Order: sequence, then structure tokens, then C-alpha cells
Amino acid sequence: MRSNPYLLNEVPQFILPKVGLAVLGHPISHSISPLLHNAALQKLSIENLSFNNWFYERVDVKAEFLSTALSKLSESGYLGLNLTIPHKVEALNTVKNLDAEATLMGAVNTLHLKNGEWYGYNTDGYGLHRALLQDLGCDLRTSKILILGAGGAARAAAVKCLKEGALKVHIHNRSEDRLDELLNLLREEFTNSTVTGSSSVCLQESEFEDQDWLVINATSLGLKDTDSSPLFMPCSRLGKKSVVYDMIYNPFQTKLLMEAEQAGLVGSNGLSMLVFQAAKALEIWTEHEISADAMTQAAKEHFAR
Repeated sequence: MRSNPYLLNEVPQFILPKVGLAVLGHPISHSISPLLHNAALQKLSIENLSFNNWFYERVDVKAEFLSTALSKLSESGYLGLNLTIPHKVEALNTVKNLDAEATLMGAVNTLHLKNGEWYGYNTDGYGLHRALLQDLGCDLRTSKILILGAGGAARAAAVKCLKEGALKVHIHNRSEDRLDELLNLLREEFTNSTVTGSSSVCLQESEFEDQDWLVINATSLGLKDTDSSPLFMPCSRLGKKSVVYDMIYNPFQTKLLMEAEQAGLVGSNGLSMLVFQAAKALEIWTEHEISADAMTQAAKEHFAR
């Protein structure tokens, strides 16, 4: 992986058998996606030498140039793309062929070029589902889920939990407007589900005390050392079998996860979700089963530096 992302006018041309893959965003220098994908491609190439010709990089693309970028990259030999901020929502209006789950989640994070056209998917829900099962042993069908936040990450989490038949989904967000918008959307799509919500002005903490919850932090609170916990009450007041999943993976242990540990609760950060959503994207592009082990190892080595 080169030290700086490519700009759009710098992207290399790939002519078969070489294949280009990339993550698009602005800014994008922080992304470790190339580390994950290239590690998995290296492992794939042991069994199939053709994957030695697949290359994954970062491309810095401003919001207004997404459509231009997709045209250029399709002509330059790129088969697969990941999208991050600010493109995940904009792609809904740019890409014609969208997977149903991407439409429902209101975001696209994976594009696959087939027959000259881009097809859009969202692998975040898959990544979260696999992560919860692996790290916390959670079966969504028997879980009461408390999602913190009402933005794009919370929407993806809620949609996946409801699609999997979660016992109960409750969404807590500090402001009411965004919460109500998400609740209305979910209730319209999942008419037979039990989805509830609360904000800072209409919260009954007693409803959460001494009950076993799967708590999912889908906010950005925890990225900074000075951030407060996104949970509205101490973890110690939750049921003793509650578990906590924080979508943030850097820092390794957020304030929420520290508090969960101090309360004797099992918790996990978002690295596993990052890895599993990336592995799913690579499966879509390569049509091969992808082991998450190589990606996880590459990520751990990166953060250990």
C-alpha cells in the first residue's frame, strides 16, 4: 500500500489479468481497508495464483465527483469498490442497481462492476451480525437490543437486527427529530416488529435496569479520550448477562467498554465488524470464500505498532 491515497487523476490503469480494487472517500488517508484486503488477497493467491494480479488501494474523491469517479474507475480496470464518508448515501442516487438491503439501510458501502454497470450492496449489517455471534455469542432472535444513536450506523444495525427477528429493538438518541425519523422508517418497513425509542427528554431509566440487553454503540462517542459514555446510565445497572458491542475499533477500548468491564459485563469493540464487512465485500468481488483470519491479523499488527 502506498503511503498517500491516489487522487482521481492519478489512478493506475489495470488491464486483464490485472484487476483494481479501491476504497473511495474524502478524507481517506486513515483507512486501513487496503491492509485488510491485500492480506486476504495474498492468502487467496496461495491457492489461486491469479489473485496475485488483484490490487487494492485508497482513492481520495470529493462528494461532488462520485459519479465521475465511478465512470473513470470502470474504464480503468476496477472491478470492486468500497465506499465510505461522504459517498455511502450519495451512491443511492448515483448507482442504479441496488441490493434490497442497501436500499433499506439507506447506504451503500460496496460496489461491484458487472457487464459494465455498478451494482451496490451494504455489507455492514452482515459484518455486525457475524461479529456479535463470534465475539459475544449473541443470537439476535433471542436478544433484547439497545442501539445507541440514530444515524447511518444505527440504521444499518437496526435493520439487520429486525431482519433477523430480534426479540426487541430499542433505539436511544439524544435528539428527538432524528430518532423519530428513524423510528417511522423502521415501523413502516417492519410492521410486525417491536421497535421502540427514547431521547434525552423522554427516558425512563427504570425500564432498562436489571434487564439483560445487547447494547450496541452506533455513535461516535468514544473516539476521543475526553468523550463521555454514550450510555445514559452506568453499565452496572444493567442485567448481569448484558453484553456490550462498540462499533468503534480505534481506540481499542472506549470509555463504554471500560465501564462494561468494570461492571463485569462482556464487551467487544468494532474491529470484528470491520473485518467481516470487508470479507463479505471481497467475497462478492472474487466469488470465493474469504477467511477473516488474515484480515484480523493484519489489523492487529497495524494497531500494535
